[in-house]
Amino acid sequence: MSKPLSETLRQKMDQFWRVLFLTEEGRPKSAMFLYSFCLSLLFFAIYAFSYGFLIDVIENSFAGETVLVRNILQSILPGLAATVVCCALFFLFPDKRLVPAAYIWLAVYALAAIITMALITSKDEFKIFLYFFAMLVPTGLISGGVISFALLRAKNRRKGKANESC
Repeated sequence: MSKPLSETLRQKMDQFWRVLFLTEEGRPKSAMFLYSFCLSLLFFAIYAFSYGFLIDVIENSFAGETVLVRNILQSILPGLAATVVCCALFFLFPDKRLVPAAYIWLAVYALAAIITMALITSKDEFKIFLYFFAMLVPTGLISGGVISFALLRAKNRRKGKANESC
């Protein structure tokens, strides 16, 4: 008798988490690796909410502008708004590497999305995907990555100067 689909899926998910994040004893392999992964999921949700909420607001606010202007604003403003929220978390965590590491995860997700869509869609569908991908992903990924790594670099420089003066 075969196992129910939900049980098989549950076992596969458990195996995924064990292989990726946990040792044989069930402890995290790397706390930063696990925390940054979870933080990247939060960032993904923040970006999705930002775009979902602000696209219509921008569309209504700039209804008199050309389509090009509206598209540019809709691709930049929600990404920057979410970046401000996400990068503000840099100051809350004791381990300052978490936010930049979460942006590395987001870059991995973006790359995985492009590869997956290239493999499963036709050429015309992939072009449409790339249009929306280019509108939604680069602004937040680039601005958030640059800002978070700049904050980490500045923090490390201040820490280095403090160690030199001692």
